Amino acid sequence: MRSYERQFFYNLTCGVIILLMNVLLSCSGGASNNQNFRLIKDSMGREVIIPDTINSVIALKSGTMRLLSYMGVTELVSHIEGSEQRRNVPYLFANPHLRSLPVIGAGNNYDTELLASASSDLIIATFMSPQEADRLQNLTLTPVVLLNYGDLNSQRDNLYATIGLLGEIFHLKERSDSIRSFIEANISECASRASRATDLPGSVYLGGVAYNGAHGITSTETDYTPFLILSLNPVTSEKDLTESPGELSHEVLSIDPEQLLKWDPDIIFLDAAGRQIWEKEINGSTMFNSLSALHSGKVFTVLPYNWNTINYENILSNVWYIGSVMMNSAFSDIDYTMKSREIYRFFYGRDIFDEVDNYYKPYRRYIKDMEK
Repeated sequence: MRSYERQFFYNLTCGVIILLMNVLLSCSGGASNNQNFRLIKDSMGREVIIPDTINSVIALKSGTMRLLSYMGVTELVSHIEGSEQRRNVPYLFANPHLRSLPVIGAGNNYDTELLASASSDLIIATFMSPQEADRLQNLTLTPVVLLNYGDLNSQRDNLYATIGLLGEIFHLKERSDSIRSFIEANISECASRASRATDLPGSVYLGGVAYNGAHGITSTETDYTPFLILSLNPVTSEKDLTESPGELSHEVLSIDPEQLLKWDPDIIFLDAAGRQIWEKEINGSTMFNSLSALHSGKVFTVLPYNWNTINYENILSNVWYIGSVMMNSAFSDIDYTMKSREIYRFFYGRDIFDEVDNYYKPYRRYIKDMEK
């Protein structure tokens, strides 16, 4: 049988199944609850039959709950992963009610039996293989939709496609379109301002990047999105990086401390996620005392961007702040705090900057006690 014939019969079979489900539900009274079904294709190319109207959903794996929060559908979330009770991230500051929902497993792990007994309309997951999703769908008898989380660099189109898919699932196309437009508008304006800057920013470094937990000053990023948007000159763009064995993962890596001292960047930004570690490293030893940025007062803190995977709202906030620090000639009219408030209001429907600021203490000049 030719491939197009197999596809034809597959589509026909799916159509018949959907029709039969809708007819059976209608006969059993399900039609009164508007439980019709439709076929969608998820980010991995899997065709999944889902209810036309989603009344309850469960988010699995890193970042899924964040994306649902962007879409404004957290009131539909019926259960949470155990780790959501303990995380301190913007989407939970904006939706504290999520912490009190029943859990479907300990930590970041789900319990198949708990998922099955939850009887949710839909399970949505990131960072899950199609094989695992199919197995989970068969065991729980609940449709499982996979998302490609994307990023704001080379995988931006994947992010936008995922946001569009969520718009299709929840009948919120206008919201998904507005998210894409908002992100693009912020990136475009910051890039445009940077191109008109008259001051020379100098070399720059990002430390304290989180990956599977918090890390210290030598945990960095080879293509940090704010640096790329602003066309800055990060020292990590050099090719002679000294990586600790086994530490390289995608663009996040741990460098040798001696490499950082050799680079001696003009300006250092420290991710607030690793504050407890990098603060101890800087103040608890003399190893980094020779860094020029510490003596010149050019060490600054920024919001975590890779905490429970990529925080897109924090990345956009960081771009405005870093632009203000590095290119005052192009950003002097910008109040980066107000920009952060605007960004949080857009993504979460309310201004949570004060809560985020109180917890992470970003956008501050870090002063080392040189007497230690």
